Amino acid sequence: MNTAARFAGRLALVTGGASGIGAASARELTANDAQVVVADLDGDRAAALAAQLDGALARTVDVRERAAVESLFASLPRAPDVLVTCAGGAPRSAALDTDEATFEGALQLNAGGFWRCAQLAARAAIAAQRPLAIVHVASSLHRGPAPGLAHFAAAKAASVTLVRCLAQEWATHRIRVNAVIPGPVETPMTTPVWDRAPGLRESLLAGLPLGRIGTPPDVAHAIAWLASDEASWVTGTLLQVDGGLEVAP
Repeated sequence: MNTAARFAGRLALVTGGASGIGAASARELTANDAQVVVADLDGDRAAALAAQLDGALARTVDVRERAAVESLFASLPRAPDVLVTCAGGAPRSAALDTDEATFEGALQLNAGGFWRCAQLAARAAIAAQRPLAIVHVASSLHRGPAPGLAHFAAAKAASVTLVRCLAQEWATHRIRVNAVIPGPVETPMTTPVWDRAPGLRESLLAGLPLGRIGTPPDVAHAIAWLASDEASWVTGTLLQVDGGLEVAP
């Protein structure tokens, strides 16, 4: 297979696509001949990235809002062939201090955002009678424990369960649903946190058998594979992209 053109003629929607793993995924999919829609809460950054990618489009969206997600899908040229749900995150907060808004916000962004986008993409694919590959960006923290991020870990655990449920329910519609489970990855979201916490980066590094922190392209390569025809018999899978964190002693 000519992997450089494995998404030729396909439309790929990447949420949270303006930076970090999402931006790396947008670049990787474009390099493999997909037409990419970069969707992000930060519309200016989405537009700036899309301007660098051949044929790409930019959209502003808050995946926590149903109406916003519906508007996003209504604005697309057609039903997407690939959906990468990368929008996520949460502020650090000790469990005893986490308020209702913070907890609910984490759920709505990390689990609800995935759910809304996946559901609308599936409906569009079924209506168009087209196959669809969905790849969700989860987190190694979904297993817990996650000091200071219990709300985030709980939301990511919910999203991982959704991946497995949707994969089973939608398989007859030629819809595949998988997830990548990144370990510690250097992104604009994680770097400031690690820099503010003395010794945290070193501690993370010590737990990685492969001896280095991950990069967004490390994860984007795995996402592209799961979205491609090379993985056409893969669904319901949680692919660890974590430098060996899962098997660390």
